[in-house]
Amino acid sequence: MSDIQRKIDQVHNALSAFWKGEPVPGLAVGIVYRNQTIYTRGFGIMNMESGLPVTEHTLFHTASVSKTLVATAIMQLAEQGLLQLNGYVTEYLPYFNLKDELYQLITVRHLLNHTSGLPDEDDFGWDCPEYDEGSLERYVRSIGNCTLRSRPGEAFFYSNIGYEILGDLIAKVSGMDFESYMKSHILLPCSMMHSSFLKQEVPADLLADPHILGLFEGYGPEVSLTFPYHRAHAPSSTLYASATDLCAYAVKQLQGLHVDHTSRLLHEENYHAMWGSETVTGYGNWLNTMGLGWFTGEYKGCRTAAHMGRDTGFRSLLVLLPHEGIAVTILMNADYIGLNIVSETLLDILLGMNERATIPQSLAHALAGIALRDGVEEAYQYYADVVLPSIDTYVVYEGEFNAFAYMLLRSERPREGLCILEIAIRLFPESSNLHDSLGEMYAVAGNRDQAIEHYQKSIELDPTNVEATEIIHKLLRQFD
Repeated sequence: MSDIQRKIDQVHNALSAFWKGEPVPGLAVGIVYRNQTIYTRGFGIMNMESGLPVTEHTLFHTASVSKTLVATAIMQLAEQGLLQLNGYVTEYLPYFNLKDELYQLITVRHLLNHTSGLPDEDDFGWDCPEYDEGSLERYVRSIGNCTLRSRPGEAFFYSNIGYEILGDLIAKVSGMDFESYMKSHILLPCSMMHSSFLKQEVPADLLADPHILGLFEGYGPEVSLTFPYHRAHAPSSTLYASATDLCAYAVKQLQGLHVDHTSRLLHEENYHAMWGSETVTGYGNWLNTMGLGWFTGEYKGCRTAAHMGRDTGFRSLLVLLPHEGIAVTILMNADYIGLNIVSETLLDILLGMNERATIPQSLAHALAGIALRDGVEEAYQYYADVVLPSIDTYVVYEGEFNAFAYMLLRSERPREGLCILEIAIRLFPESSNLHDSLGEMYAVAGNRDQAIEHYQKSIELDPTNVEATEIIHKLLRQFD
């Protein structure tokens, strides 16, 4: 058996076990190794109700992975002399203006590396989509009341708004609508033959449906009534692509460092610019810095360029190891399971660092499922009997416990939410945030004394938690 075939088998076995062990409707995965696609595969189903299978050609909403293509398009236009990365946005979009006069200092580069100071979008309008070509410009004209979070160029603040502006800039500078430019200059040259930023172009029988986590009747995926599409948010979020097409895209990007100029999308120096380190994100590891449209960093000594995405009912990830000629892409039609640990397991296999790799199960997911299906006492027992002796085989993220607890609370399952947080506190006893959350859960349950106890512990761990002090005073007045 060849080395490549052995890696393919290891990847497939790890993914098969992961899909069977997690409440995932469907996913598709693609692997590039030594600058060639060696594996594309679908698992599960496109829709929990129809049961149609996911294949390597199934199209997924890729969310923020879209931004890497937008960045590449901007670099193309810069190479052609149609824009300058350090040019002010107002030079290209005269109608772009904010009440904060510092907006005039925002450059194209600032938008690419998320240092414009623009806030993030808090309402994508997925429930009231627009489909007409004018949607993008209308959006850019509508954001005048935005307040900058920092002076342009001074700090990293991730902003989807910035990428909608870049999309409009692409349209105005190129003289084409955004989706047409992306189709002719990025998608087709990358052999992404079935991909599109325009939902109207996507064949319905190839498109996976979004799924959210159902908690009212059991524990598992249910089809979302909302599909994440709005033409104003195409640049930041609405690339529809398959594992096969994203592998083709990854191969084309990797060629930037490995083949002659005629086959590249960009000049070699612009790949170094995209995959450089413009600013620190604080996210750590292979997301620790931001280049131009790509998160950059290191994974086990290898330079990385990556982006992740998450919108209602979908998750996505694309990570490149440019110097090794490796890429991994993962697409999922569910929004509640993280993909970092999946990608890292696959990278370990490809790098020869863990050939017996299995993808660890999320402990928060496992416990929430048991609490809902079998009761909270069973969840506590499972933690004591099964988890503690083998804790290293699970993914244990503090944030996941907190997120699940609040999800359960919103679903009117406070007892199960309390269970998840009480176990989380055993794992992270010095977490001010978890103690604060547990205080809130006990307050909702009407247990004043334990609520106050955990709020006080939160303050002890984080004296800046002024809100917890105010809540304690309210609880004392409420029950006196």
